[in-house]
Amino acid sequence: MNKAPGKNRFWYLFGPFLIYWGVEFVGAMIASLVLVIVSVPEVIQSVTWTDSMTNEEFTQAAVQMQTALMDMVARYQVQMLAAAALLTIHVLSALYRRDRKQEALQHLPVNKKAPLSQYVWTLLLGIVVCIGGNVLIVMTNLAFVSESYQNTSAVFYAPGFAVQVVCLGLIMPVSEELLFRGLLFKRCRALMGFLPAALSISILFGFSHGNLVQFLYAMGLGMLLAYVCEKYGSLKAPILLHVTANLTSLIITETGLLDWLCTAFLRLAVAVVACAFLGAVMFVLIQRIDEKPEGTDPTGDSGNTPLTRDMFR
Repeated sequence: MNKAPGKNRFWYLFGPFLIYWGVEFVGAMIASLVLVIVSVPEVIQSVTWTDSMTNEEFTQAAVQMQTALMDMVARYQVQMLAAAALLTIHVLSALYRRDRKQEALQHLPVNKKAPLSQYVWTLLLGIVVCIGGNVLIVMTNLAFVSESYQNTSAVFYAPGFAVQVVCLGLIMPVSEELLFRGLLFKRCRALMGFLPAALSISILFGFSHGNLVQFLYAMGLGMLLAYVCEKYGSLKAPILLHVTANLTSLIITETGLLDWLCTAFLRLAVAVVACAFLGAVMFVLIQRIDEKPEGTDPTGDSGNTPLTRDMFR
């Protein structure tokens, strides 16, 4: 374990989340304001205005215009969230680079970076985890009993496929990984062992999705994201896993593959078993990666003090 700065521990751990929330809120408000300003002329033309309108007719026209503007904002909600995420990426990247510089200045041990060839296991793991997770959600009927999950899905899948890929498949996963694994997990990891750090941040990651179905899925995915971040010694690994999982979800929905799997219980069962087997294989291959910092001697054979389990794991 590394040592965290001896300053305000609450701010050290939760400051990035508060900054993320504030920047995202401001970014979303700015994006909404720009959209409303741009859309006002079109909305005004869609409402009938006359010089002889009564107060009641004027009020009805104003309500129609307000409703039209709200519908416009709802229609472009994914794009506005992505615009806010782009703003958070810029801020979080600066914080992430500052943390890495602090590690270097304090000569703190950091995990070795895995070879590029090992990243194929992360990519494949993202695919099987996404398919297996979505199939389990269908088999347990969670998707059909959660109204908030259905509303969220309706919003996210409303834009065109290209917009979904750019916003949900690329921009938002990068923003989330910078926050949850790049800053929060790594800072918690400086204070505690892997399991409590990964579990606490994964629970927070699940709650950030706003409904029970996505909470369960995101919490499980968050544990895997923290694990590959630890094993690969680089934020690139959880970003790749997260992006792959999101893109896979978009593709199997757009192509109808998920609907096809859901039409027969046997297909669902085969998909779950296959994903569980392949996921286990990928996990074992990732587990074999040696992430120990350079120059460490876990066995103590060199005469140095042996490393404890929680120092780097």
